[in-house]
Amino acid sequence: MHFVFLSDNMNFSGGRRLLMEYALYLRGCGHRVDFLVQDDSGKLSGMLEVTLVRDFKPSNIPECDRIVATTPREVMDAWFSSRGEVVHFCQGFEITDLEQRVNGEVLPPRLKGKGLMHKFRIARKKYGWKKKIAKIDAVYRLPSVLVVVSKHIQRRVQERYGREALLCENGIHNEYFYPPQEFKPPAEGGPTRVVSVGPLKVSFKGVETTFKAVKLAKERGLRLEFIRVAPEITDFERSAGFIDRCYENIRPGQLGEILRSSQIFVSNSTEGEGFGLPALEAMSCGMIPVLSSIQSYRDFSDTDDFAYFVPEHDATATAAAIETICKTPDEELLQIRRRALDAASRFSFKKACAKFEDILCSQSPRAKIE
Repeated sequence: MHFVFLSDNMNFSGGRRLLMEYALYLRGCGHRVDFLVQDDSGKLSGMLEVTLVRDFKPSNIPECDRIVATTPREVMDAWFSSRGEVVHFCQGFEITDLEQRVNGEVLPPRLKGKGLMHKFRIARKKYGWKKKIAKIDAVYRLPSVLVVVSKHIQRRVQERYGREALLCENGIHNEYFYPPQEFKPPAEGGPTRVVSVGPLKVSFKGVETTFKAVKLAKERGLRLEFIRVAPEITDFERSAGFIDRCYENIRPGQLGEILRSSQIFVSNSTEGEGFGLPALEAMSCGMIPVLSSIQSYRDFSDTDDFAYFVPEHDATATAAAIETICKTPDEELLQIRRRALDAASRFSFKKACAKFEDILCSQSPRAKIE
């Protein structure tokens, strides 16, 4: 079959990398795959052969069986191109984060502030976010093939739009993410290695909450070595006294090594989190997870005994969980670690690729827009 993938750029993100990995897999299976980009620079440049186009107008998209697009703008471009059946590959339900911004639950770091002018600025932003929600709703109502990466997104879109959403959960690269031969629990004398993965500037990653928690835990006298891993490390992080090491734009193999040599993984993502693959990768490397009690993470297993769950935005509870882990007997930690490994073991990248191909090849064609 002939598939066309759309991506406006090649900047690093977990979702964009996954899109490119699926394209590579489909090519390896013998399908014809065109990967169209409007900007071929970026940290993912060179990962696969791409076709550079000025925009995603119909004249730049070849006739094909399926057009795979992720962002609302790209999905809309694919739909109006009439070049093939549109597959809306939803890797995160954008509306969740926008609704939390409108409700005042979440704000990006760049929008934090005080005073009357700040309130006026936020009021304008909220108006814009509401308009954006309406536009995204229109995209999800298009009769595309909707593919989602997590159960909670599947439930959300099916309830909101009354339409079918096909599930293709993300998977772990087990060649990079696997446990060490021997588990080294947090030592009483420390330091205990704590890892946080994800960009500070993305509000739904909740990195600010993790920062507050680690600072609080250190102030309580815990000997921690705090490690930050992100596609881009900010100047603030490089100069922050509570961050001990920073790793920017590293390869999966390097990340696996860092995770295997550490004990505690912390993620305070909000409900805007689409899947939460870094948490699964950490669990697959044998780490003890401290996770926000959001649906993405809850859906990793039918039980909740594989991690220390804390409320959203709660730095105090997160610090307390870190402290509890540092003081928990090794045997109890080994049981939690075993359950975390079991939960992660059902997420395989090879299975995810096979499922994605099956969905793309088995969906019956639908009428193109005229």
